Amino acid sequence: MRRYVLGTFALLASTGFILSSCGGSSSAQTPFERLGGEQGIRKVVSDAVPCLATDPNIGVFFRGLSADSLERIQLCLTKQLCAAAGGPCTYPTTITYTSPVDGVQRTYTCRPMRASHQGMLGPGGKGIANGDLDSFKACVQKSMQQNGVPSDLQQAVLNILESQRNDVVDDRNK
Repeated sequence: MRRYVLGTFALLASTGFILSSCGGSSSAQTPFERLGGEQGIRKVVSDAVPCLATDPNIGVFFRGLSADSLERIQLCLTKQLCAAAGGPCTYPTTITYTSPVDGVQRTYTCRPMRASHQGMLGPGGKGIANGDLDSFKACVQKSMQQNGVPSDLQQAVLNILESQRNDVVDDRNK
């Protein structure tokens, strides 16, 4: 019996060693951790907003929004990326935030991507097009570059955003 227990222990120990030496270690960081957690994701998202507001393709969807609306968008996108990058967040979710307009605490439900973008109309009554999502991704990438996010991690985040294309782009523009 002792020989069986020692043999099993040796097998388990060597298997653990092999897995960890192949990158299967539980100490590998998730994209969420590599981005600096929820705070790092929030920084990338908030730094992307000036680009979003001035972009010739998608700026129309962001210009004229109140500071309160921009705050909600930033918090919801942060929660979405947090969840998709392996963080502890859930999405869709409900957030509580302090309004930058009047300082009042409010609650808002971050909706699924399709529900959030359905019916959004730009110039000429057109909905969100593929090029609009590409511009959004470019603004987020610019922010990641400004924040020193490594290129492999930038690509992982861009892949997360790309995975939402069918839910964001208006069906008439596909």
